[in-house]
Amino acid sequence: MCGIVGYVGRQSAGPILLEGLQRLEYRGYDSSGIAVIDHDGALAVLKRQGKLRDLEASIERMPSGGVGIGHTRWATHGEPSDRNAHPHASSNGDVIVVQNGIVENYRELKAELHDELELAGRDWQSDTDTEVIPELISRELAVGRSIEDALISALSRLRGANAIAAVSRRHPGRIYAARKGSAGGIVIGYGEGEMFIASDLPALLAHTTTVHHLEDGDIATIDADGVTIQGAEREAFRPTPLQVDLDPVAIARGPYRHFMLKEIHEQPRALSDTIRGRARVDPPSALADDLALRDETLRGIERVLVIGMGTSLHAAMIGRWWIEQIAGVPADFDNASEFRFRAPLLGPSTLVVSVTQSGETIDTLGAMSHVRARWGAPQIAITNVDGSEATRMADASILIRCGPEVGVASTKTFAGSLAALYLLACRLGRARGSLSEADFADALEQLLTAPSLVDRGIGQAARCAEIAQRHNSATNFLVLGRGIEYPLAMEAALKCKELSYVHAEGYAAGEMKHGPIALLDGSFPVIALAPRGPLFDKMMSAIQQVRARRAPVIAVGDEGDDELATMVDDFIGVPPAPPLLTPFALTPVIQLLAYHIALSRGLDIDQPRNLAKTVTVE
Repeated sequence: MCGIVGYVGRQSAGPILLEGLQRLEYRGYDSSGIAVIDHDGALAVLKRQGKLRDLEASIERMPSGGVGIGHTRWATHGEPSDRNAHPHASSNGDVIVVQNGIVENYRELKAELHDELELAGRDWQSDTDTEVIPELISRELAVGRSIEDALISALSRLRGANAIAAVSRRHPGRIYAARKGSAGGIVIGYGEGEMFIASDLPALLAHTTTVHHLEDGDIATIDADGVTIQGAEREAFRPTPLQVDLDPVAIARGPYRHFMLKEIHEQPRALSDTIRGRARVDPPSALADDLALRDETLRGIERVLVIGMGTSLHAAMIGRWWIEQIAGVPADFDNASEFRFRAPLLGPSTLVVSVTQSGETIDTLGAMSHVRARWGAPQIAITNVDGSEATRMADASILIRCGPEVGVASTKTFAGSLAALYLLACRLGRARGSLSEADFADALEQLLTAPSLVDRGIGQAARCAEIAQRHNSATNFLVLGRGIEYPLAMEAALKCKELSYVHAEGYAAGEMKHGPIALLDGSFPVIALAPRGPLFDKMMSAIQQVRARRAPVIAVGDEGDDELATMVDDFIGVPPAPPLLTPFALTPVIQLLAYHIALSRGLDIDQPRNLAKTVTVE
C-alpha cells in the first residue's frame, strides 16, 4: 500500500526522491520520509506526518548526498506520526530501511531482539513492525556477514510478504533492494551513471523507461553503474533490462479538476484500446493473438471461477454472467481473500480468472498461488500492468491497456476489465463450440459499441452533478439492481463509500424486501438501475415498494423512458443497450454520481482517506 523510491548517482538525491514520492501520491499515504547518505557515510533522515508538502518544506536543509531512499506510508502498525514514518534505522544507526508489506511475526522478533538492545543501552525508536528489519540486518553485519547475506538472513526470519529498500553507512555508494512474496513490486530503473528504484513505474518515468522488475526472493545491490541480483539459491547475475512503452504525459491531470474525472472521461479510449485488434468481426475472432492458451485447452474447460477484490470483484461478478450467457460454461465468482482460506473443489478442467488492476493485490496473488500449488488449474490474469506479479504467475494474461490510473478509486480499469472479460467469454464460447459463428460475430459487433455507450453516458455529467448536489447531505444510500445490473449496484455503493464517506449498500432488488426495506424513509435515497430489459418489470415493482415508503428514488434508465421518469424523483437517461452491454452504459453514471457527491462535500477525491491504489497488505 506504500510507496518506495531510491536513487544513486551524481545528482543530489533529496529532490529526486521527493519528485518520485510525488508521483506515487496516488497510492495514498499518511506520512512520508527520506534518508540521504553522502560519500563519507554521513546520514540525514527527514520524516513527517501528513502530506509531502510538509516534507518538502524542510528538504532544502538536507545534505546533497548522492544516495538515498524515500517512502510514503499508510499506517498499519503504530499511529501516523513523525516517529513512525519510514525510513527506520537500526538502533546503532548503521542500516536504514523502508518497507512495503507487514512483518506478521514482528512481536516475536521484537521480544527476541529486546535483550540485545537493552544490553547495548538502546531501545526501539518506533511502534512499527518495520523496525525489526534493520535491527536483524545490523545483527548479522555485527558477526561479519556481507550486507547481501544479512538481507537474505533477515528476510528468512520474516513471516509475511515484504518489499524492502535499504542503505548502509558502511557502503555509502549503494542501495539494496529485496522482495519476498507479493507485497508489491520493486522496479529498478537504469540511467546514465545513475540508477533508480521505485515500487511503481510512474515514479521512474521522468528519468528512464529502461527497467528491471525484482522477482520473489531477489536481493539487488545497486550502484551508479548498474545492478547485481542474487537470491538464497542462485548465483549473482546482472539482469537484462526491459524497455517499457509508457508515456510520462499520460499521468498528467491535464484540464481536469481531478485525476478521477480525467480517468472517467478516458474510458471510451481505454475501452477502444483494450478492444482494438482483439475483437474482429470479419472473419470473427476474439483474443486471437493475445491469449496464450490454445483452443484445445479451452475446449476442455468445464467450469470457470472468476476472482477479485473490491471493484475487480464486481467486474468478476459481471464476467461470470457473460461467461454463462455467452460461452455457455458454468461459472462462479469468489472474493480472493476468502477463496484462499477454504478448500474449493477445482481441477484441471476449471479455468481460474483473476482480475486485478495493479497485478499486485496481495489477496488475489495469494489466491493464484493457492490454485497453482494445490490444483494446478489453468489461470488467466486480467490486469492493467504488464510485467506485474499476476502476469508472471498466470498461464496467460489479458492486459487491459488503460494506461496509468492515478485516482485511487478505480474507474477506467473497471471498464477495461469488463471488456477483457467479455472478450474472454466470446473466445471461450467459440473454442468450445457453444457459440455459433453468427452469434460470435454478433456478440463482438455489440462489444464494438461499448466505447460509444460509455461516451454517451459521460454526457450525463451535468445531470449527475445536479442530482448529487440535491442529495449531498444524505447519510445513507441504497442502490438496487437486478441481473447483470446487481454487481453494478454494488460498485455504485462502493464508489459512494470510497469517495464521499457515506454509508451505501448495493442490493439485489428482489432481496430488498427481505430486510433493507425496514430502513427506508423520506431521508434515505434509493438509486435504482433500471434500463429496459428482461427484468425491467421486476425493477418497476421494487421502485413502487420504495416509493410507498416515501424514500426518494433516483432512477438510471434508458433515454426517453417517460414511464420510468414520471414515476421517480430524479431520472438519468443512458443510451439503450443490448441486455448484455448495459454495464457499459451505466458505469459512467454511477461513477459520476459518486464523484459529484464527494465534490459537493469538499472531499479529497483522488486520495480518499484510508485507501490505497495497490493493496499489498492483508
